[in-house]
Amino acid sequence: MGKICRPKAEGGLGIRDLETWNKALVAKLVNWVMEKKDTIWVHWVECNYLRGQQWMDYTPSPNSSWAWRIFCRVKQDIAAGYTDGIWHQQEGFSSARCCDWLKGQAPRMMLERVVWTGWSFPKHNFLGWLWAHEALQTKSKLLHYGMVDEDNCQHCGMGSENQEHLFFDCPYRRWVIQQVKHYSGMDIPATNVLEWCVHRQGSKLQKEVQYAVVVCAVYMLWQQRNNCRQEMVLFRPEWLGKRILNDMKARVRERDKSHLSIFDMEWLESKNLM
Repeated sequence: MGKICRPKAEGGLGIRDLETWNKALVAKLVNWVMEKKDTIWVHWVECNYLRGQQWMDYTPSPNSSWAWRIFCRVKQDIAAGYTDGIWHQQEGFSSARCCDWLKGQAPRMMLERVVWTGWSFPKHNFLGWLWAHEALQTKSKLLHYGMVDEDNCQHCGMGSENQEHLFFDCPYRRWVIQQVKHYSGMDIPATNVLEWCVHRQGSKLQKEVQYAVVVCAVYMLWQQRNNCRQEMVLFRPEWLGKRILNDMKARVRERDKSHLSIFDMEWLESKNLM
């Protein structure tokens, strides 16, 4: 749950962590008491619970209601965010900033730019996210779990089917990528995708479309792997290469291109994506 609730830049899916968000909303009321906000509710808390005690030193009695004890527990959870009774962030307290502080910051996802390009179909994005986290259930993993008897590559049968082999070393994969290069002229990476991303040349659109082609190829190769395993059908690399390009062409056609430059439009036409 913790990983998928991280921002996409930090390797998650950007789904809001409702537990942390609820705590941050309660923390806003905790901060009202800390700042002695001029509201009837804060005055009521001071008269009935604090009675002259410092808020951060206050401990609820065992006879307090469950709601008040939870409220005080949240106070303890965010206590480290205060220095001399002042919230540590210069912008001041807000539920959103408190939520970010409670979650903490994780390292950026290495392949974020490749996985989450807007020129990919959402289904490609999601499978690309699993691929980037090495979470696809390849046969080498299934063998480790005791779910299969062998882990030979479903495409070539010449190596252990892990992600490194399936998406980079497999001869079938290389044939498919050669077909994509042949039809589009794009320089798709042979091995290190991250290094390829760093050294990409061209406009923002050109980079994102090439990233989208990589993610589309990952999706199609994984789909082909599943078809081969379940239905014993292996399509020719030429057909799969055309399928990857046709899917990208469909995605480009449905996107709004009114903001694109003439240079980018000509580039898309040169890559057979228009």
